[in-house]
Amino acid sequence: MNTLTSTLPDSRPITCLTLRTGRSDCVAQFYPALYQLDLDRDGQVERIDLGFSGSRVLERLLQSPGDVVARDELLTHAWSDRVVGQGSLNQQIYTLRQVLADEKQRQIIQTLPRRGYMFNPQYLVSPPDEAQESVTDASPDAAAPQPTYAAPTIRTPNPRRLKIAAASLCILGLLGLSGAFYYTQVRSPVLTAEQNVGTVQITYVEDNEQDLQRLMSNTRPLARQLADLATRPIGLMLHMTSGFYELVCVQPEGHSNWLLIHESQVARIPQEQLRKCLN
Repeated sequence: MNTLTSTLPDSRPITCLTLRTGRSDCVAQFYPALYQLDLDRDGQVERIDLGFSGSRVLERLLQSPGDVVARDELLTHAWSDRVVGQGSLNQQIYTLRQVLADEKQRQIIQTLPRRGYMFNPQYLVSPPDEAQESVTDASPDAAAPQPTYAAPTIRTPNPRRLKIAAASLCILGLLGLSGAFYYTQVRSPVLTAEQNVGTVQITYVEDNEQDLQRLMSNTRPLARQLADLATRPIGLMLHMTSGFYELVCVQPEGHSNWLLIHESQVARIPQEQLRKCLN
């Protein structure tokens, strides 16, 4: 992670973090104290004003990259002085994904069903050494409050956890791996159901039996369509949240693709989008 420092007019330090985006020709410089993010495309810089709440959401995710941050914790961090609904957080996550060119792949800011969101540490830029540079072209709004920011660190994967994950893959297959990764630490009880459709193994996740049966019934055509498009065995997880079906395609190699489908569009989702999730 590249950490750059500058100063505000009253000499208070700020922090800049360099992030990769979903575009190979673009990197982002995030200034949490200024609530802004600069997109650098081959030397052409576009300055984006994230606003207080959007900046605070991204700031909290970057404080612990690779760890899941609960939705309630993000709401408290970004709207500590106000009571807002889940829709406000959904909108900020959507906006951040758009800015980072991550709205389709959802690899940078990842959704963990029933748990929260996680910033993928692979999209933090690691410096070649500990040298720091100076940034002099950023000027904040003097009237804006300045949140305290602690620069995150990239954590080395725990070898024991890696061994457990590998064993799960061998013994339980794709479904076991996905279940271990996403649901072993779920704090609130959930119900799951499994179904094999062709070469596709689907795990449905809901809070109660009624919602679980409704989810399976309403997505039966989607499951059949996914099975027809799948070119190899694959594990899927499917659940409903805030009017959207969230589909997680767990690849045999271990990585996963994400797709969010509004319930009104489930019968009209383009096959190309489904293929991208499956592959």
